[in-house]
Amino acid sequence: MLQNQEVSAHGAPHPGKFEILVAGTDLQFRPLSLTDPEPTGRQIIDAAGGRPADEYAVLQWPANGTLERLGLDETTDLRNPGVERFIVAKSDRDYRFEIDGKEQEWPEAAITREVLLALAGQDPVQFSVWQEFKNSPDKEVLSGHPADLAEKGVERFYTVMKHTTEGSDGSPSHS
Repeated sequence: MLQNQEVSAHGAPHPGKFEILVAGTDLQFRPLSLTDPEPTGRQIIDAAGGRPADEYAVLQWPANGTLERLGLDETTDLRNPGVERFIVAKSDRDYRFEIDGKEQEWPEAAITREVLLALAGQDPVQFSVWQEFKNSPDKEVLSGHPADLAEKGVERFYTVMKHTTEGSDGSPSHS
């Protein structure tokens, strides 16, 4: 009998602890250990210290970059590589938006430049992020000035590589 290991449903041994990374909406991740290889959203919220669990949302952030809401009683399989990052936040609803054409959900009405760039997989030193508007000029999302996701409809954002050319007004050329 192997010590510190359990046998999975497939008969293969797996470690007794599964390391996950959990962050709030600031994306400051911290490591946590779980013993269940297929935890529920409720177990992840509980491990992160969120109580009562039904007042929290948990988003899984897999390697493909698209956030996926994990329901309280929904499970995820931690034995699959690239599924160990989670965002846990007090929330009673999701806010939908797009960044560089990729649909996302967020648990708060405000979202920062840093989070938008992280979700887009872009370097904050080299890229800026802009909010698209239909009837007014697009607006750059700046540090310290989060974008509002609470407006009706799906908010749209896009990233632009910063230019260092003198004489440019800094506006993106977005089509």
